[in-house]
Parts: sequence; C-alpha cells; structure tokens
Amino acid sequence: MENVADEKYIELICNGEFNAIPDFKIGELFESFFDNINYNVVKENNEAYVDFTGDAFCDDKPCTILIRFKIDSNVEEFEISEVKVDEDVLNDDEVLDLLEDIAYIGGAVISEEYSSCSEESCSHCMHHCGDYHEDDEEDDDEEEEDEE
Repeated sequence: MENVADEKYIELICNGEFNAIPDFKIGELFESFFDNINYNVVKENNEAYVDFTGDAFCDDKPCTILIRFKIDSNVEEFEISEVKVDEDVLNDDEVLDLLEDIAYIGGAVISEEYSSCSEESCSHCMHHCGDYHEDDEEDDDEEEEDEE
C-alpha cells in the first residue's frame, strides 16, 4: 500500500463515479442526499478504506448511513465494501435500492444495467417508480380504448 495522504483517498471517492451512476461525482450526489457528511480514512491489514457517513431518512425515520469504500493499492480505483443503515448491513439489492434513491435525489438516473427497480419490486423506492409503472398501464389502457 502506497504511503498516501488521507486527503488523496477522500478526493478519489468525492471526485469518483459509481459505475451505476455515470457522469455524476459521488461527492455531489452525497451532498444532495445526506446531512452531517463525514469522510474518514481507515487503514487495516495493509488495506485502505474510506468510511463515508451521513444522515438521511429511511422509511420516514432519521438514520445514519455508513458506506465503506475499499481503495485499490494504486489509489486509482475503489469499490463499495459494505453499507450499513444504522447497525444493519445491507445486501446487494438493498445497496442498489439506496444508490437509486441517491441518484434520484441528485438528479441522476441509475443505468438500467444496474437498476433493481421493476414494476413488482419498486413500491419501496423513494422515487416511487411503482407509480410510474401504474401510469404506464393506464396509458396503455387509454391507447387501446382510443384504437377501438
């Protein structure tokens, strides 16, 4: 692991992008979604991590979210290592749901390749795309009536 100043690790995250949300800097997305933002560099077992914490609302209740980024040895790339809401560790689908919510609030759209949102599963999404899917069905019904 290179001997790098903590600011370099934090800068890598803030100026980086999620693969699922291209063209939007992580730092800017986080600023639009979270309050009380904090970045902390942690070095364990020759590995470097950036722990991001911020306050948000989860299911209409205040919560603290931790996103741990693992930094590669060249300090050029990173990946999400773990995400916690309060003390609960999120699974991959829950992490994607959170990223979709962060993207939505930040004015971005998560790429379809990574989206976990579908008509059946997105009633919990912050951006309520379940409502969108229902609107699509109504539009389809109206188009059928117009054709008759």
